Amino acid sequence: MRLRSVVAAAAAALAIGLAVPPGAAVAADSAPAGAAPAAAAPAGLDARALQAALDKLTAAGAPAALAEVRVGDQRWSGASGVRDVRTKQSARPGDRYRVASVTKSMVATVVMQLAGEGRLKLDDPVAKHLPGVLPYKEPITLRQLLNHTSGIPDYFDDLYATGSLEEHQKNRFRYFAPQSLIKNAVKRPLADPASPDLPYSNTNYALLGLVVEKTTGHSLGTELTRRVFRPAGMRDTSYPTVNPFLSGPHVHGYIKPESGPLFDATDYTPSVWGAAAAVVSTSADVNRFFRALSDGTLLSPAGLAEMRKQDGKYPYYTQGLMAGGDLCPANPGELLWGNRGNGFGYRTMSFSSPDGRRQVSFGWTVSVPGVSGPPAVEKAWQEFLLAALGATCGRG
Repeated sequence: MRLRSVVAAAAAALAIGLAVPPGAAVAADSAPAGAAPAAAAPAGLDARALQAALDKLTAAGAPAALAEVRVGDQRWSGASGVRDVRTKQSARPGDRYRVASVTKSMVATVVMQLAGEGRLKLDDPVAKHLPGVLPYKEPITLRQLLNHTSGIPDYFDDLYATGSLEEHQKNRFRYFAPQSLIKNAVKRPLADPASPDLPYSNTNYALLGLVVEKTTGHSLGTELTRRVFRPAGMRDTSYPTVNPFLSGPHVHGYIKPESGPLFDATDYTPSVWGAAAAVVSTSADVNRFFRALSDGTLLSPAGLAEMRKQDGKYPYYTQGLMAGGDLCPANPGELLWGNRGNGFGYRTMSFSSPDGRRQVSFGWTVSVPGVSGPPAVEKAWQEFLLAALGATCGRG
């Protein structure tokens, strides 16, 4: 899957949001069948408007949509649609789902922590930590892996060249060691470093996962749990590597092929994503992560500033974070920070104000071959993002 266009779409949605009146909400024509009741919210957050905006996603074709909007100690959690299109059981706000590339922000946080401890430097060449893994003459640094300016090809393009359902079925329950994914990807040449369109590459994060393991002597899952999930209070978050099944209350994810019914893609061996996109979480836990990232729980102020440092080649993607313009009045140069995810049957979006007080995290359960669509769902998620951000303006 070519994910750069998803990054661009999210950045465009945020840019468009600058022209939307603060507090604007998207109204739903009608709530879809199976929609969960609107959750209660403290004064200041309009629960009815937020639920209506979320219902637009399921009305547009996503079987389920889950969200949490936070301002300081105020919180609204909502769900729309069904966990499973066969059972029609209503989705609930705390249901788990695969958050896909939001994983990258968590892995990047571990790398930034190791840098803060002096155990590695962001400008170290990859060869210093993983000698012989990359065949290229050009020195590639850890920073270039983090911000996708390395030019290393995406292993995903080898496995899913067309993004077809047939490719998904072929690879669905295969185990992929990160070393094998990297080895296949680097058979191809680097992208031209002068190109304005360097590839967003999952291979970058497969390499970073190995760097974390080499540096710490522990598995990436152990380090994520110890360094990120527990300190941030993410009780419903996990990093699966082999088990293809989701545990606990969760929503099913669906692929919408060009023709035919929705395909239930919930279960698959997550090693194909690994350090790039394998985390399972909830909207509340994703908010907890980004809040802990902002408030000093996970990184020092200097470490967070380094993580948010922008590169002109890829200005809206930094060291594991995506940047976007704020819908609400902001200080000059102040951006929203977060990430987005696009996986098999699941999509995720999360953004927070720089101090982590205003937050929006949500996920929905339909994807198509490639990276965008269905068109009505694309429009609906952008509208929800703008409505949810608008609801946080001037609150708290």
